[in-house]
Amino acid sequence: MSKLCITTISDTIGRTPLVSLSKVDGVGHGVAGEILGKLEYMNPGSSIKDRVAKHIVAQLTAKGISADAPLVVAGPGNLAISLAMLGRSLICLLPERTTSDRVRLLKALGVTDIVRTLDGALPGSPEHACEIGRRIVKHRAGSVYIDEELGDWDLSACYDELASELIEQCDGVLDALVLGVDTGNAATHLSRALKAKLPDIQIVGVEPTNSAIGEQTVANPLARRWLCEDIGRAYAPRALLPGSIDMWIQVSDRVAYSMARRLVQGGVLAGPSAGASVAAARMYAVSASLQPTSRVAVILGDTARNYTDTLLSDDWMLAHDLLDARMVADLQRTQIEQYRAASIEDLQLPAAVTVAENDSMRGAVALMAEHDFSQVPVTGLARRLIGYLTLSAAQTLLDNHVALPTDPVGKFMLRFNPAPRTSGPANIRKEYWLITPETPLSELSRFFESHSVAFVTDASRKFCLGIATKQDLINFLARRHTFRF
Repeated sequence: MSKLCITTISDTIGRTPLVSLSKVDGVGHGVAGEILGKLEYMNPGSSIKDRVAKHIVAQLTAKGISADAPLVVAGPGNLAISLAMLGRSLICLLPERTTSDRVRLLKALGVTDIVRTLDGALPGSPEHACEIGRRIVKHRAGSVYIDEELGDWDLSACYDELASELIEQCDGVLDALVLGVDTGNAATHLSRALKAKLPDIQIVGVEPTNSAIGEQTVANPLARRWLCEDIGRAYAPRALLPGSIDMWIQVSDRVAYSMARRLVQGGVLAGPSAGASVAAARMYAVSASLQPTSRVAVILGDTARNYTDTLLSDDWMLAHDLLDARMVADLQRTQIEQYRAASIEDLQLPAAVTVAENDSMRGAVALMAEHDFSQVPVTGLARRLIGYLTLSAAQTLLDNHVALPTDPVGKFMLRFNPAPRTSGPANIRKEYWLITPETPLSELSRFFESHSVAFVTDASRKFCLGIATKQDLINFLARRHTFRF
């Protein structure tokens, strides 16, 4: 076998890149030293928890626990994803705020038993994940409870490896490490391992505003709410040893999410907890008056791809007031102001050329070829728009003899309205979005985020009046001299 081939997925865990973040918008400006990001989201399971899962699996094996034994796993979801990726059978205990992206990924990995737990439940309460997990283990023979927070697993070697990577990648020069704190394991073990080699290094702990870890107290969870996942607790976790953190920095949800979006824009595809850590690293760097040769490393422990419905959704970010003022202004310009209240009527589209559903496939293809169209609207009774046919699909069907030249277009078109299915590939259904000449171009732009072509009709959707594509929008903006790459 080639030496380039790695036999198991666990062998790809670790040795993640360390990159400069100083050129990311909003990170390095005004900072004397260099801020470096340890891209833990580039592990195969897209989080730092891959390292933890690898060592837990090794310890399970050493204890003689069967590989088929169900693991009851508590946490925000990344550890469960990592363990499932390594082939373990799981029962997952996930907080209510865990994103749907992680839940979908867990299901795709074969995890069917998912129990939602109360956000911020205090230790000892019946609603706390630990108590729920113990009850499940009690009634599930052969199952094993996995919870980093309890400190039942020796993770020292796991974080010793990470600390060694950081020192090696920094050539032994590292002034501070900034990391989000949740269970306390990473903070405790990394602090111990790094200070053994670099006694003067500062360990900066990051938690959301309203988290109580740094206060070393137990707080009312109902009064301690935040959106940022993977960091923060309503109490101090017992795995966090006193003295592990030299400085605490709390970061608001808006700052965390806005910084995460800036990281994504800069090509660093990290999640909100990483955004909080990078924002805290900048705060630390400014307050510490670093020298030009100083280095601050930040753990970027999670991927932005876990947050398609939240962090990566403009609508969600706006609804939760998580974009800073400049981002809001940029979004408004992109979505609304660049069109200056223009509507589809301002595109000056040519009149639509249509085919009837009873026209032949040969005729439809000839029509599109004649007019250099990539698609053509299809009309039914009383010339009402009922769907469309694309040139590429029609040619493929004809070339492969799936469709005959004399077959009616209606047999192979994409229909907007549900219709009874017949045999073969007929009656493919397509969701219809009403677009009229009065539709604002800002709305049309959003339509093109998930569609390639828009069919413009009257308000009653009786007649197809024109066809618009993204290119029509680009041409419109070019005419207005407001188009930007």
